[in-house]
Amino acid sequence: MEPRPESAHPHWPFPCVPQDWEHTPAAVQASVYTLQNDLTQLRERVAAREARITQHSTTSHRPPSSDSPDKKPRHRHTTPRQAGGKPGHPGHRQALVPPTTVQELPPERWPCGNTTLALSRPYHTPQGLERPPLTLEVTPWVLHQGWGPDCGRWSTAQVPAEPATGYGPRRSALMGAVAGAYGNGRRIVQPFCASVRHVPISLGAVQTVLDRVSQAIEPHDMAIATPTRHAPGTSIDETPWFLTQTRQWWWVMVRETAALSMIHPHRSKAACAARIDDWAGRLVSDGDGVYRHWVHARHTCLAPLIRRARGLAARAHPDLAAWGTWAVAALQRRCHMATAPPTGGEGRAW
Repeated sequence: MEPRPESAHPHWPFPCVPQDWEHTPAAVQASVYTLQNDLTQLRERVAAREARITQHSTTSHRPPSSDSPDKKPRHRHTTPRQAGGKPGHPGHRQALVPPTTVQELPPERWPCGNTTLALSRPYHTPQGLERPPLTLEVTPWVLHQGWGPDCGRWSTAQVPAEPATGYGPRRSALMGAVAGAYGNGRRIVQPFCASVRHVPISLGAVQTVLDRVSQAIEPHDMAIATPTRHAPGTSIDETPWFLTQTRQWWWVMVRETAALSMIHPHRSKAACAARIDDWAGRLVSDGDGVYRHWVHARHTCLAPLIRRARGLAARAHPDLAAWGTWAVAALQRRCHMATAPPTGGEGRAW
């Protein structure tokens, strides 16, 4: 059997030459075209699903918490070098803490065995740090009542305004930091108070303290919001945030020296407007539809583009993988230009 001649058309999709295809019945050609289109669509769907399955936080918009714990993180291949800082890098030594007590430790004996020291001077001062036992300041307020002989009524004492809540400002601030700054729930704060502070507390009391902490820091939040909403340029982003087992959205508005955050049940233009209020400056964001129609100046954040390019670089199609690899290198080079501005020729070449 003679080999089938190759087609002169490099993109000819069929194994026969065009001359043989012209003599094929029209009904057969229509059926082959239909099968060819179906096969192309199925291949595209399979490639899209495979790319979606293999996505993680470095190749998509997914948060790092969605990555599988069984997958090892990607390690960069770096050139081996000597441990420690590079030459000329300023060192960062552990600062000495003001001591509460000082222990002088002279050497026991000389290397020759003599125990009489002719000259002794300090040469090194290591420190040992330890937390003292926690003691609570418990102040019981004994409220008295008395009978008025003239009016014939009982009069009762009232608790002062400061200790009326039952928990002082320092203890309330500690519970607020454990819950808010470190993202722990009430069921974590409750055993923390019982094991570390040695004071049992109910979940309702924990929530009451956290509500008071929120009210106390609200003026400071407004103090951050005012200059942030008047900054010439800010970055805005959002991420899912689960609150009482319900998915909401954590909106963040960031400038050079402050960050303004908000928990909102929706990811919409109305939620974005509630965060920015009347701000109308230069927006730095990803390409989400909430920001795409910003009427003022907008800069696209490069981090989502780099993640998307990494996703393309991991595709099975060679053309997409090559283009994704090139895009990752080009975008990373553009990020490097922010700290090391290129020359005129380098900028034009990029």
